[in-house]
Amino acid sequence: DAMQEESLRSQQAMISVAGLDLAVLESLCEKAARQAGNQGEREAVCKVANHLFPKGYTCSGDKSAVELLKGFCEKEGALQARYLKTSGAFHTSLMEPAGVKLLKALRVRVTEMNFPRVDVYMNVRGAPQKAGTDPREINYDLAEQVASPVLWQASIQEMMKNGITEFYECGPMKQLKAMMKRISQEAWEHTTNVSV
Repeated sequence: DAMQEESLRSQQAMISVAGLDLAVLESLCEKAARQAGNQGEREAVCKVANHLFPKGYTCSGDKSAVELLKGFCEKEGALQARYLKTSGAFHTSLMEPAGVKLLKALRVRVTEMNFPRVDVYMNVRGAPQKAGTDPREINYDLAEQVASPVLWQASIQEMMKNGITEFYECGPMKQLKAMMKRISQEAWEHTTNVSV
């Protein structure tokens, strides 16, 4: 609810971009934010929001900046630059107030939380919080994730490096499995979809 609330404070957008190197895409995001100019009392935001697979990303921010970014990506030769149905500037600084709200909500429940018995991979780090980590540390990562890029590819690669060989996608879609194929053929072959 907090992220949705923040997404309604200004016109925001999110696009999927495939086929560009990260450095090129980040440069295009900066250019789009500059050209979009000020958004009231602040500068425009346009950032890489999700690192999904090699040359596969989502970007989000102010709608005017993301619109410019889409055109820049197409001119740069992206294989894909398309709007996503979601309309929030998720995983950017525009979501920082939502992260604060989430942290407050987690703090209220911290006495009900257990220390994890296994490593918990955090997308904000692209690495795990180790078994036995204080839940308060994990809560900080969860709150930070709201306004920080999702490091999905790095998380999967770190899992594989640490010996994880089986992956499960729970839900009605097969989006994660499709991304796995682009990260690692071996991981893709060992990813099972579980309908719920």
